[in-house]
Amino acid sequence: MKNLHDKFLKEKLYEKQNAIDFLRLSLPADVLQVLQLQTLSPTQSSFIPSHMRELFSDIVYQWRLTSNEEVYCTILVEHKSYNDPFVSFQIGEYIFAAYRQQIKNKEKFSVVIPLLFSHHEGEWKYRPLQDYFRHTPAALHRFLPAFHSVVFDVRQLSDENIYNVRNVALTSMLMSQKYRSDIEALLMQIQRIYESLQTQEERNSFNQNFVYLLLVIKKDVNILQILEKNKDQTVNTVFMTLYEEITRKSKTEGKIEGKLEGKLEGKLEGKTEVILNGYDQGLDISILSNITQMKEEEVREILRQHRKS
Repeated sequence: MKNLHDKFLKEKLYEKQNAIDFLRLSLPADVLQVLQLQTLSPTQSSFIPSHMRELFSDIVYQWRLTSNEEVYCTILVEHKSYNDPFVSFQIGEYIFAAYRQQIKNKEKFSVVIPLLFSHHEGEWKYRPLQDYFRHTPAALHRFLPAFHSVVFDVRQLSDENIYNVRNVALTSMLMSQKYRSDIEALLMQIQRIYESLQTQEERNSFNQNFVYLLLVIKKDVNILQILEKNKDQTVNTVFMTLYEEITRKSKTEGKIEGKLEGKLEGKLEGKTEVILNGYDQGLDISILSNITQMKEEEVREILRQHRKS
């Protein structure tokens, strides 16, 4: 994926219970009433046309209705770094691409519910397609394609609504998205989450959020200084230990991004991103080879394929 935020979201929301809890939080009540949420199954499908992959990625779930019919729900993760006022046109294109794919595969038609997860810094203002045609005569409105989208803006959720989810992995993920521009405020929220952890599995998932934070915080933020200032908090002691472990293993002071991405995503796709990002930041091939556990010639081949050498 092109974006670390998107990768992080997809990883969390591919887990079935996280997905169920998230959809309970984000879908309208009348929609939830006709869905059998426990039948939800994440799929490897994607309805993204090739020319839209710079704009979105998608997570596709399939489940049954209370009538036992099947339906798709897709979470569109937006790649754009700006508030695009014409996103409703792109969602319309996505929906029809999904139905064309069902035709091509000779599948029974299944309703696609588009849910847009946007993570802009500023206020998100979604405009439905019909808004752009208010100046046209009412007699022409029936020719416009009609569809609804669910827009999820985590910044509009209260902290208590997020905590009421009662899912540590999902709560951590949502708080990370909501407060990623205010690290000190986020660390205060994380302290509260940390105190609720009960199992080692929850702690492992929680620690991964810290890896994500190190990747996305602004370069001018001294995370270690913030942690030391509040080292009386148990969670900050844990984070300081993690930070020191990661930076020690990175071998190159100030250039830890490649190592962090390797912790966040260990598959070939993730290793490729580690190599490309690390190379752009000045890491040499021997260090990239050590970080990714790939042969130096394999690292060189990836760089050649991406015209980096």
